[in-house]
Amino acid sequence: MKNTIFLLMLLPTIMVAQGVTAEIKVDTKNLDEIPRQATSDLANDIQYYIENTQWTFDDLPTEFTIQATIYLDTYTESGYQKIYTGKAFWGNGDDQKYFDKSWQFAFNQGEPLTRSRSFNSLTSFLDFWTLTILGGDLDTWNEFGGSQLYTEARQVARDGTKDPFSIGWKERLEDIEKLSRNQNYRKMKFAYYEAIDRWDSGQKEDAKKTLENFMRNLEISIKNQDTRILTQNFLKAKYQELGDFLWEVKDLSFLQRLMHVDDEHREYYEDILADW
Repeated sequence: MKNTIFLLMLLPTIMVAQGVTAEIKVDTKNLDEIPRQATSDLANDIQYYIENTQWTFDDLPTEFTIQATIYLDTYTESGYQKIYTGKAFWGNGDDQKYFDKSWQFAFNQGEPLTRSRSFNSLTSFLDFWTLTILGGDLDTWNEFGGSQLYTEARQVARDGTKDPFSIGWKERLEDIEKLSRNQNYRKMKFAYYEAIDRWDSGQKEDAKKTLENFMRNLEISIKNQDTRILTQNFLKAKYQELGDFLWEVKDLSFLQRLMHVDDEHREYYEDILADW
């Protein structure tokens, strides 16, 4: 059983690095020269912010990755504020993939990115997606291990809906609420890793029971409209590893059930079945 992760509420300041690697790209080709120059260091600033923020009480159980490709689309000025709009792809380099289609924020060149309890149109956006992705990763180490980070992400989104820069925050709030309350999807992720851990440690019968739990929650989650795409992303990332694991377990019923719910990768499963 993986160790319990104790999680931290929002911190007012950046603290010591905590085992998060950020891979950030910022695409500014749609901007004119002046705003493009003003955001030339933004990718590095975001990377530093994510990697040097303390996201939980304790050290994370392993190195986690946060990936983002941010596209800046427009630039306007309102008084002293420099206002940008954009969209972004977020993920963990594995099973989590999210597209944020509409975002607005204020940013002046040279301003440091610091974490605060007060809503900020730029750093709160970074907080929301980092908390969401880390919450999803922590769900694989403990059943519902990411709950506290999901709670924090939900509060960030609530604050965003009340802010003048509220574009997209209603949708983010809806998304995090759907994700955090869907127990079948979250149980599925934990059970998958727990089954492999138990199998590798020689607890074969317990592993099969946990695998049954995984399959049952997978079957429910893939049918749920709120988590269907998330589950499909999980299968796209894990289908080879999962198929090979079922071949090692040598329980034909699991593979047959998997073929039924994951038709996209049926050919790979059929190849495994041919070598059964």
